[in-house]
Amino acid sequence: MEFQLSIESRPPTMARIKSERPVFLASEYRTLSVHMDEDERQQTRRQRARRRWHILQSAWWRELANELVPLRTAHEQHETEEQQRNASLAKVARQLRNLPFHKDTIGEIYTRFHTSPAQGLESQAITRLRGYHGYNVLRPASRIAVANVIRWFFGGFNRFLWVAMVVFWLCWKPIGNPPQPGNMALAIVIIFVICLQAMFSAWQQWITSRAMHSIASMIPAETVVLRDGVAARVAPAELVPGDVVYLRAGDRAPADVRLVEVSADLLLDRSAFSGSPEPTVGDVNCTSANYLETRNIVVMGANVTQGHCRAIVVSTGDKTVLGRISRLRTTKRHEKTILQLEVRRLVNGLTTLSLVVGTIFVILWAAWLRASFPGFMSVADALANGVGVLVTFVPGSLPISLTLALTSIAKRMQRHKVLIKNLTTVETLGTVSAICCEKTGTLTQRRMCVTRVAFAEKEEDMELGELVRDATAVLERNHRIHRPRAAAVRRNMTAIKYLPRAARRLFETALLCNGAGFDSLTTGMPVHERIAVGDATDCALLRMAEEIFPTADARPAYSTLLTIPFSTRRRWMLAVCVNQLDEDDGAPFMVVKGAPERLLPKCSTIQDAAGRSVPLDAARRRQIEQTQRRWAADHGCRVLLLCRRDFSPPPAEPNEKEDDEDDDEDENPFVGIEDSPALLHAAATGCMHGLCVVGLVGMVDPPRPEIPSAVDTFRSAGIRVFMATGDYAPTAAFVARQCRIITADAVDGLEQVLEHAEGAVAAEKEEESNEKEDAVSQTCSVEQQQQQQKQLVDGNGGAAALATQEKEARLRSASASASGADSQRTLAGRSALVISGPEMRELQTEHWDVVASYEEIVFARITPEQKLQIVEELRARDNYVAVTGDDVPDLPAMRAAHVGVAMGNGSEVVKEAADMVLLDNNFASVVVAIESGRLVFVNLKKVIIYLLPMTNMSEIMPSLLNVVLGLPIPLSTFLMLVINTVTDVWASVALIEEEPENDIMLAPPRNPKSEGLVNTRFFLQAYGFIGLIQTLTGHIAFFLCLYLKGGISPSQVFLAFNSWSDGYLGKSKDELARLVGIAGSSHFMALVAMQWGNMFVARTRTRSIVQQNPFWGPARNLRLLVAIPISIGVALFVNEIAWFNSVFLTGRIPVEFFFIPIPFAFALVACDEARKLLVRCFPTSIFARLAW
Repeated sequence: MEFQLSIESRPPTMARIKSERPVFLASEYRTLSVHMDEDERQQTRRQRARRRWHILQSAWWRELANELVPLRTAHEQHETEEQQRNASLAKVARQLRNLPFHKDTIGEIYTRFHTSPAQGLESQAITRLRGYHGYNVLRPASRIAVANVIRWFFGGFNRFLWVAMVVFWLCWKPIGNPPQPGNMALAIVIIFVICLQAMFSAWQQWITSRAMHSIASMIPAETVVLRDGVAARVAPAELVPGDVVYLRAGDRAPADVRLVEVSADLLLDRSAFSGSPEPTVGDVNCTSANYLETRNIVVMGANVTQGHCRAIVVSTGDKTVLGRISRLRTTKRHEKTILQLEVRRLVNGLTTLSLVVGTIFVILWAAWLRASFPGFMSVADALANGVGVLVTFVPGSLPISLTLALTSIAKRMQRHKVLIKNLTTVETLGTVSAICCEKTGTLTQRRMCVTRVAFAEKEEDMELGELVRDATAVLERNHRIHRPRAAAVRRNMTAIKYLPRAARRLFETALLCNGAGFDSLTTGMPVHERIAVGDATDCALLRMAEEIFPTADARPAYSTLLTIPFSTRRRWMLAVCVNQLDEDDGAPFMVVKGAPERLLPKCSTIQDAAGRSVPLDAARRRQIEQTQRRWAADHGCRVLLLCRRDFSPPPAEPNEKEDDEDDDEDENPFVGIEDSPALLHAAATGCMHGLCVVGLVGMVDPPRPEIPSAVDTFRSAGIRVFMATGDYAPTAAFVARQCRIITADAVDGLEQVLEHAEGAVAAEKEEESNEKEDAVSQTCSVEQQQQQQKQLVDGNGGAAALATQEKEARLRSASASASGADSQRTLAGRSALVISGPEMRELQTEHWDVVASYEEIVFARITPEQKLQIVEELRARDNYVAVTGDDVPDLPAMRAAHVGVAMGNGSEVVKEAADMVLLDNNFASVVVAIESGRLVFVNLKKVIIYLLPMTNMSEIMPSLLNVVLGLPIPLSTFLMLVINTVTDVWASVALIEEEPENDIMLAPPRNPKSEGLVNTRFFLQAYGFIGLIQTLTGHIAFFLCLYLKGGISPSQVFLAFNSWSDGYLGKSKDELARLVGIAGSSHFMALVAMQWGNMFVARTRTRSIVQQNPFWGPARNLRLLVAIPISIGVALFVNEIAWFNSVFLTGRIPVEFFFIPIPFAFALVACDEARKLLVRCFPTSIFARLAW
């Protein structure tokens, strides 16, 4: 029987289950497993290394307070949410770690649940347990209930929009006298906006429910349970803890169950959770202290692929592993990136400011205008004016612009074969400051080939060695023919035994301890051109075996009893095989491959080039270790030790054997258990000693040609590239130099890290001591100071003493400064570090401070737990980390990183869980991704600098002048909304499509903790420069239109208040209203034209419009020109149609006022060009310091 099952051989039900599994199960499951494997000391160290942020409770009033007064920065909010997620994960891991079910014996587990193997649970106990534990169902995280509907329609900014809608409606009726249709129309528009946002929230809720539905599909329809001594089929929802259930091939576990009786061939498929396609051997005994890794626990949703078993239900419903993971996932708040939080913080701040301003307007009207100028402003006008500020103050197109920016950049990256799984990942890429790369497949070509082979006393090159020549000679002697094929195969199968013994044993180990295979379509091609499918190391060994002997002909000669796959924890792979052509009636043998440092202690003999076994003494052990270091350091080889152990055949009719083989064979431990995977597994692991070293092989994997230039680009962009690999340290260092990850001449190790950490601690203590001495000297008594002053006046001796004291103080200060400078120079000189996984166990928090300060780091021989630790330690020191991976062990680190990057040729589980996939396996595509992430931030700032001057200052000033200086309102609320939601949108979209400035990858990565989306300089540019010019231009157009069309001068408009009514300046009320409508529309057109100029101003921060030409060249952006006719069309639509004139009190814009604002727009561009010129010419001037 063959232990490994192919995917095609699994039951159809399992294939369906795998296709329906939620994509997040594997990543959450593996991360939980890693957390549970840590001991208390490691947990304490990690928690101490993490940055401690205050976790706010999710009370509704605190959330509301943060929205109204957003005092916390976006970085603090993001860290708080991340801390909450990690706390939830740690809580689940702690709960699972405390479960005792897998550690109990079979008798103890029956006793714990008060059940029996013959009777099962009794009916009364079932009723009682169901009342306590409930039904075995996964409760959905949320339902379509009143609470959800309320949250959709009244959550976030919608609550303020509802207030504005109600006020506008009331201003229409009954407060309006007479009712103004414009207020009713504004209320309807706001309702429409609220409904759109509610629909978007409901859609997000539906996406979550789909994930829960996919989890629910993993629960079987019915199961067999033993109750009251009778076996019956029941629905899984009826199960309670303590039920005895029976599972057979094709069944899914209906709950978390503990195995108490298993068949000899029981195999379990937990690939939906573990991500590994290899089946798991079921066992009744505890095989691991980790609840998620032990083989006597079957979690809900796992599948039985072979055999049958009896088990006891230990957890049901939400208390199962599947339930805990699903609750952990679905109860988590919708993840937001820092940029989203910054946009929300900006919007919330503007909302709060608008509330304050609107309230002030209403208070001024109630306390002053109503009494001092009766009839100037009605109640409806006052309320509509105040609420209009709330609606128009916030840039309505900002969230739309953010979504369009992310979508546009994602499409740009897709053209470079980069698949973005989540749009928010795009922005996070712009903050990445460290990249942890896997070596094989990411930095290298995954074309590993064996180049060197060593025996006890001989080394040879695979391309020129005797192995291939000897194998060719054997085939020629045995007259290999190709027709008929069956005869040729039979001859070649028997020809194996004619190979030299050393070559044959090396061939068998490389072929049988291997999970790779050749693509059948490439049969007949040269070996180096054939496509091998599998792990890169296995593919290299398979090609080596093919060079020695045709593997397709040799495979039928062997049968495999057991295969234990390679594990990053064990670092070895094992196979138990039988040679079908062996004259010894099928004597089994065990082949093992793995890391030399792991397998060498388990070996006792080694074969020489002639195939003879000799004792593995200390000298030969040193020789192997030296060969490993030499191959790794000089050639960058991945070095594997191939081992073997032979066993005697079954005691039937003993055959004669060669004398040199008799000593190698041990008693056969596999007799009678060939059909029991569990017993085979236990026997094989128990035989992992007394191995014979078959050979040492070295294989190389050339780096990708684009890697060095990509790493140099990252370095110039201030991004550190680290290598995190399971390879031997000298091998990793050699490849790192080829990839230019290491460029320093001197490379530090653990010893230098410890020394520098001790020096830093000593310097810190010395500094504290000096501070205490200074404090003591400063607190000397007044009498002593007076005495020193008296000595200074009365005698030269006192003056000399005082001068000596001052000199000593200056020397101490200079010494401390020099010590600090030397420390910095020493650290700067140590730019490269190579550290291995075993050495990492000695690192404390202060040591990690030193490690994280290196510019070039290689982490070698690390485990998945250590890779996760690396990410967390870097994150704790304000690094934004991206992690690349291609296999299941990389999942925990990818989940903990800010961005998880999967290679296109990686496993499906990793690609499903990653944030970004490199479809062409080109690591250089990450350069494009990070450039795009930075471009999102830069372009979004351009959009905001374009929107803020208009939506804030240019639109708030008309309302302010109306209330304070008594002007008729120059710009109506409706026209403000048109600018916010229509005319500015296309220009915002055009700015989102801007190409990057040349220096975008020459600047260091943005630190969200210190560099936000907006700051004081940003507001100064938006309001103090652009907004001021736009506001003046709009009001000039307003007053000029009143003067040209009505003969009313500005002095007659200011402080008019209630005089602006019927009969003022000999004009009727309707005439005044018509003039205000025309002037307001002219004001509107002037602001639209000024936004054309602002559109070109916002394109660059310091570069001239000539350097960033929008009309031709690489920075061309013709979409900007399209924004001009669109805005003109909107202006004509809302001002020339009579219905808008009558409902929203707009007016037809005079022809000349389409052209009057254009010179002002050119003036705005000219002023900003002068500012940019000053910034470029004088980079240290006040203009540069104030630049946004």
